[in-house]
Amino acid sequence: MHILAILLALWAAPAAAQSATDPVATVRAFYAADDIDAVRFYARRLRTLYARDRKEAAGEVGHLGFAFHVNGQDTQDGWQKTLALKALSAEADTAEVQATFRNFTPQDLRYDMVREDGRWLIADVRSLRKETWRLTTILSRPLP
Repeated sequence: MHILAILLALWAAPAAAQSATDPVATVRAFYAADDIDAVRFYARRLRTLYARDRKEAAGEVGHLGFAFHVNGQDTQDGWQKTLALKALSAEADTAEVQATFRNFTPQDLRYDMVREDGRWLIADVRSLRKETWRLTTILSRPLP
């Protein structure tokens, strides 16, 4: 019985980390999940774009051929130890969170956050280093 309670607590922890007061906590929980398919962290519009891309790709790669949260297809051993998160701005229902880390090269990602249904969710992500991109722009393009 105790093992089941522990497993349920661990499973619920990332969802609970979607904070109503701290957008950084949501980004931290997203990184802890380490899965771009963790759409529970996405705001409605991003969730819709992501689902559409997956559906149109029909099991293939689609527009998103990399793990955007690490800005690459591969990861450098120990990259998580270099991850630093910082709130750059916070309004009533919008915020910007900076994620810096080293994954082969220095990375600087910006998470645009919105408060939906009483919790902070990821509305968009953009890379500000060598190759710049915006997640919603990538996902909005029609497939060829």
